[in-house]
Amino acid sequence: MGAMVARYLKQWDPIWFYSHTVFQLLGFIFGFAGVICGFVLDDHLNYSNIDKHRGFGIFILALGCLQVIAFLVRPDKASKVRKYWNWYHYAVGRILLLFAAVNIFYGIHLAKAGSGWNAGYGTAVAILLIVSVVLEARMWMKK
Repeated sequence: MGAMVARYLKQWDPIWFYSHTVFQLLGFIFGFAGVICGFVLDDHLNYSNIDKHRGFGIFILALGCLQVIAFLVRPDKASKVRKYWNWYHYAVGRILLLFAAVNIFYGIHLAKAGSGWNAGYGTAVAILLIVSVVLEARMWMKK
């Protein structure tokens, strides 16, 4: 949601920025909580095949921390380096979205949670993708 707000609602400045920040902060908090829950579950359940999922989750959390740090050191709009900061922020943000979605599906698979969980999460991801495609097409048609 936060990435979509930043991409498609910039005409509502500064509301888009504050909304983006809140959505992303909530996503970071939920992701951090997910990693903590993973460590707690790992201590209580004897899953032996979660090393890749855990490692990927920690990597995703590290990238999320880099995004938070990048937000805190964001250069001024007039700065010569702002363009490069924007490239970094967009690229890492999109990579994070992809990696997080993949790792969630992988976690559902590892937990043998069943097709209902895959269908539910897949439906949510599909709806966000469809809305993004529609908004992207709308944005391109306005140009």
